[in-house]
Order: sequence, then C-alpha cells, then structure tokens
Amino acid sequence: MIRIAREEVMEKSEHESVSVPDLEWVMTLKVDISVHENLGECCEGWRSNYPITGGTFESLGFRGRVLPGGSDQYLERRDGVGELDARYSLLTDAGELINIHNTGRLLLDEEGRRLSAEGVWPLKQERYRCTCTPVFQVANGPLSWLRDHVFIGHVSYPAEGQVHIACYRLA
Repeated sequence: MIRIAREEVMEKSEHESVSVPDLEWVMTLKVDISVHENLGECCEGWRSNYPITGGTFESLGFRGRVLPGGSDQYLERRDGVGELDARYSLLTDAGELINIHNTGRLLLDEEGRRLSAEGVWPLKQERYRCTCTPVFQVANGPLSWLRDHVFIGHVSYPAEGQVHIACYRLA
C-alpha cells in the first residue's frame, strides 16, 4: 500500500484545485455480538451471521444504546478479505431511532490469517485493519444531518463478543 503524506497531497492539490478532506469524529459505538452462525460456503467464500445483541454509543451531543436484533452478514472472500455488511439500529436517550447500514473490509496480515485459521479471535490490532462506511437513516429533525454527509469508520475488536466503531465525518 502506498501512503502519501497529507502535506504532499495538499501541495499537489493546490495546483489541481482539489482539497483533501478532514475527518471529524462523530460517534463511537460499542457493539455487543454473539457467537457467529455459520451459513457455510457459498460462491463468494464463507458466510457467517453475527447477531447484534446490544451495546452503547456516544456522539456529538447525544448518546444511547445499540438495539438488539441487527446482524453483520459477514463474508470471508476466497482471497482472504473479509466483507462486513451490518444492519442495526440505535436508540438515543431522547427516544430517537437511528438505522445504520454499515459495510466495510477486514484485512488480516499473514500472521493474522494464520491465527484466525487456528480459531484465535480476537486478534491483536496490529494483525488487522478494518474500516467501514456507515450510512445513517433518521427521521426529519435534529439528527437529519446524519443523512447529509459521508462517514468512514475504524473498527476494532477489543474482546470476544465486542466490536468498537469510531465514526468520522468527511469534512
């Protein structure tokens, strides 16, 4: 993977009238999941469902809980890349419902792939990179700004049955 320093991109973008977006933290979700349900091998790879059983979230000016009942319909592709496809709901302390469709990729390094194949999970964070793109669905009102922006997320797996997602708005 090629990494380019932000300063280098900014220097180039001045000549091309393209700016590099900033990231603004929007929320952190701490999602509880239960043991995966194996669907088995399919044409794209190996598919499993991870039921979402609850959790909490904290955001800019509001917080609440992750509602049970959603799931991540995870696909481990034949090339070893994991595809996240989660749908779940949040309920703010003020009673506002937020639906989320969150897709992403899980990339394991060589040692991470070996450990995962041996049934070791969660892995140390240096063994993987997991990013996502949450899309929010909300009613008209104070949270409607969530519909109007593009978000990215950094996903971590701190312990068995836990998923943490830090969401950022592209600004």
